[in-house]
Amino acid sequence: MARRPANFTWIDFTPDQVELLELLDYLGNNGWARNSQTEAAMPKLMWEFADAGVGLVRIKEAMAAIGRDPSEGFDPRPSVSA
Repeated sequence: MARRPANFTWIDFTPDQVELLELLDYLGNNGWARNSQTEAAMPKLMWEFADAGVGLVRIKEAMAAIGRDPSEGFDPRPSVSA
């Protein structure tokens, strides 16, 4: 797992968008485990990103900027139950 450096600053994001990125980073510190808490939080968080004008590509770029790697299992899309 990557940990965001204490002095790291996301560039070209508003303060509200940074707050959302920080929450996503926090959720990611559990190894992106799919559990009831992340399954409940992720859809709401993704809607908040959409409302804030941040698309999935920018989210992935922001997570990569702090060292998150797709091999960690990062996929902010909620799972779909049949």
